[in-house]
Amino acid sequence: MAKWTRLSSSESSSGELSTLIAKDAEFQGTLKTQGSLRIDGRIVGDVVCTKSITVGPTGVIEGNVVAENVVLAGRVKGSMVAKQRIHLEATAELEGDLKSARLSVQEGAKIHGHTVTETDRVPSAKPPLPEVQLSDPNGMVPRNRPVNVA
Repeated sequence: MAKWTRLSSSESSSGELSTLIAKDAEFQGTLKTQGSLRIDGRIVGDVVCTKSITVGPTGVIEGNVVAENVVLAGRVKGSMVAKQRIHLEATAELEGDLKSARLSVQEGAKIHGHTVTETDRVPSAKPPLPEVQLSDPNGMVPRNRPVNVA
């Protein structure tokens, strides 16, 4: 018998759950859904979701994941791409690359791969360095004067 629990706000940003892969279920192939998805079972194949994907602590995905938002508390062996946000719970294990606009990671989460976040919207904390001219227009550096690089 399935035990139903209410998703916390960190697990589902939309509040609605349209598809559930239960703890005792296994799915093989590409899974595509237009609504939010919670995975407590096992999926062997790619998962594409237009809304949020929550992988519970018992959930396992062996394939690539593409969604608007992803909350990972289980295991993923493959790449994860989220248009908005990826959140890795303390029990999360990711073996693959991830790309997202925003990323949050709880202490204890394991990532074995590359991480890319979009930084072009975030201003740099360091001011740009002034351009230093080390030579005159002819390409010559004077020998009798020290070069000022500061």
